[in-house]
Amino acid sequence: MAQTILRLCNYIIRDDFGTNVEQVAKVLLQKGRLPLLLIAKFSKFTLSKTRECLFILIQHNLVYWAETKEGKRIGIYYSIEKDEILARLNFGIYIKNANEWEANEIIKIILLNGKATFQGLIEDMKISKRTNKYKDAKEIFLKMIEKNYITPVSFSDSKSAQDKASEAEQRELAKMTSFIPTKKQMAEVKAKLAADISTDDISTGSQRKGEATGEVTLDENQYYRVNYEKFNVKARNKRFEKFVTAHINKSAGIIMKTILNVADDDKSIPVEKFELLASQIKTERGKSTREALVRQYLDYLIEDETKVLHKKDENLGGMYSIKYQELCESLKREIFEDIILEKYGIMGLRIIRVLNSKQKLDEKSITTFTLMSLSDVRQKLTELLNEGFVQIQEVPRSADRAPSRTYYLWYIDYQRCYEIILNKYYLTLANIHQVRFSQETLAATLLEKKENEEALKQLNNNSYIQLLTENEKKSLNDLEHLLNQLDTSQLRIIQDIIQNLSPDLPSPERKSQPVNMIEKFENFFI
Repeated sequence: MAQTILRLCNYIIRDDFGTNVEQVAKVLLQKGRLPLLLIAKFSKFTLSKTRECLFILIQHNLVYWAETKEGKRIGIYYSIEKDEILARLNFGIYIKNANEWEANEIIKIILLNGKATFQGLIEDMKISKRTNKYKDAKEIFLKMIEKNYITPVSFSDSKSAQDKASEAEQRELAKMTSFIPTKKQMAEVKAKLAADISTDDISTGSQRKGEATGEVTLDENQYYRVNYEKFNVKARNKRFEKFVTAHINKSAGIIMKTILNVADDDKSIPVEKFELLASQIKTERGKSTREALVRQYLDYLIEDETKVLHKKDENLGGMYSIKYQELCESLKREIFEDIILEKYGIMGLRIIRVLNSKQKLDEKSITTFTLMSLSDVRQKLTELLNEGFVQIQEVPRSADRAPSRTYYLWYIDYQRCYEIILNKYYLTLANIHQVRFSQETLAATLLEKKENEEALKQLNNNSYIQLLTENEKKSLNDLEHLLNQLDTSQLRIIQDIIQNLSPDLPSPERKSQPVNMIEKFENFFI
């Protein structure tokens, strides 16, 4: 997977910043942490050109730098973060989701610039401070900060997580001893740092004037960046809602959306209305109440086979926790089965489901449970084995481990299957970028001619100027149609990765935190 991701990262950098920046990023991706001189040497650029490329990458949060003491001098080393590069594929989804708060223009400008101040945003959006648009933009900006969708940028953000952890560890060890630390001392320092990280609150970059009024002041010259992980969670929550809607009904999906919103931001109560639920369930007296309705849906979500919710304690009334791990596993398995059905047909899917329910089986048992012939079972198992979707475990009946006296049990390693699918997705994304670049290179002359035509029309204010022939226009239309198809395919793959197959799950603290849902729904019972 490493080579596939490296290739994809290079294509992403080239698509966004051009070939020169791609060359510098490629050196860092291949070689790791390097000083400026070595980066310039491997990229075959001058120092000034290399420095300019690094500045672009640092501005867009792709490259970190840290000062390292080397004898009497201080060296500066640069490193690149591949996860930040891959996150650029999700920018369209981030902007679309930001439209929920009418913040898509704000998020778009921040993403285009890497980092931005509120003052710079106002200037780019051409909004006067005397208008109502300024007040609306400021209110939206503060809301995004409060919800942690955008975060302030500090000087320490230029260092990678590895550099920060190493520096913090060195500081703690220096407090404990001036000699070589023991193994026990190093373990104590690591445990202390881990505890500090888990309890550290994320700064919002804004200051509250008073606790009573809750009024917030904003430093308009403070730089902010988009919090990718928060948007990833937002996209994943939408997928959870769709999953529950598809497996239960629309009403359960609305309940699930409300639960996820409350769990993500305990300070805000969503404004969902439940009129469409009121007529579905009635109490013993025949009068429908939202409270009884919500309670019954919560109980159903606990008992359903999807295992969406878990009740922490019967004595705690309405205390529930969301089973993020189980939900993510259900979504991944759904994608896996869709791929199996598309590639190997209903017979392949039948074998996968039997192995999932029965765990490990031999060929004869699989034939019995799937009601398929032995030849068909062997053919499908061979195809699945070649792709890595099923594995074999040998159980010898004798010490010589002779094949004739050995049981061969078939089973599924789901984690390995997900890695294979993710690798294929990344490979497909890299191929899509490659096809796009090759097609645009072949049509470079036509594209340049089209740009000149549009420039002349705008310059002369004449829409009748034509530089392209009919055949050239047809070729450009075909190219545009192909690029649109590639973009659509890319978007579908990205949605599966960010919402379902991403290896990063919500933190354990969020998974285990109980939520008093009945108390949170009080506003809806009026």
